[in-house]
Amino acid sequence: MTHGPVLKVENLQTRFKSVQRGKFVHAVDDVSIELYPGEIVGLVGESGCGKSTLGRTIVGLEKATAGRVLLDGVDLSTLSGPALRDSRRALQYVFQDPYSSLNDRQTVGEAIDEALQIDGLKSRADRDRRTKELLDQVGLADAVKDRHTRELSGGQRQRVAIARSLAVNPRVLICDEPVSALDLSIRAQVMNLFLRLQKDLGVACLFIAHDLELVRQAATRVYVMYLGKIVEHGPSQELYDHPSHPYSQMLLASVPEADPIAERQRKVPLMVGEVPSPTNPPSGCRFRTRCPMAVEDCKQQVPPALKLSPGHDAACVFAKDLHRGKRSALLEAEAAATRIDALAS
Repeated sequence: MTHGPVLKVENLQTRFKSVQRGKFVHAVDDVSIELYPGEIVGLVGESGCGKSTLGRTIVGLEKATAGRVLLDGVDLSTLSGPALRDSRRALQYVFQDPYSSLNDRQTVGEAIDEALQIDGLKSRADRDRRTKELLDQVGLADAVKDRHTRELSGGQRQRVAIARSLAVNPRVLICDEPVSALDLSIRAQVMNLFLRLQKDLGVACLFIAHDLELVRQAATRVYVMYLGKIVEHGPSQELYDHPSHPYSQMLLASVPEADPIAERQRKVPLMVGEVPSPTNPPSGCRFRTRCPMAVEDCKQQVPPALKLSPGHDAACVFAKDLHRGKRSALLEAEAAATRIDALAS
């Protein structure tokens, strides 16, 4: 990657007022990520870890409490008027649920035409031509444009949502679990569509998902998120082959085996305890209350991101040992529980 990042997020923080007086939900806390032109970057973690909030904050659907989002080096918070509208066109969001992201009262043509008008395409003939091109790009027949979006299947609706996002020629797509609401038989088709479009159009993509195998196939780099923080980041194959944070190891160990016999025989380590409340996150390492390797230092200080190999880092005091394979994070849950109870207070 010889060019600079098209999108750079620096120390981003997003907090919401809690129902508890004087408390805040720490949804995104000091997160920094980068996207380079033409690459797919994965963002993985459990439900509720802050992935979607991060994506929504990047595109401006949520307001950042602190930090910066830079598009081609320009801080988006400093923009207004036409420059802000241009930046919003450059950053597009593909939502998880295709049934709620489209207006049921619109036809497919109307949904895409609306985006084209916003993009400044004034001629109706040009908009019709462009609509046909976009539908063809996402694998839909031109005849679909006269059907209402409510008449389409989930896979068709998601294709329309993708076409609408591409209508404004974005530089970056934020894809928030775009296939998780679809039937298994349709997911592969839509994923193949994403990969083809990304290759053909050169759009940078932040692919948010909890399906680790899906991310492994699609992404060149992966960020692992837990309770509002990035705990590990690295090239996809490197991170999957050498996960160096206990949370990353446990996430990967939980991926089912394709072989049913191997699946029945394998031992999956349990994450002890519940996810802490984001209104009152643990001190030090946020994963320590569920980590089988936690020691006193994990309670006292936020672990720095340790560099393990080119582009690969993990925020764990044991990261270097884990990366070298000297220690396993997958300890017996019974042995871990005693240590965790002592540190959870």
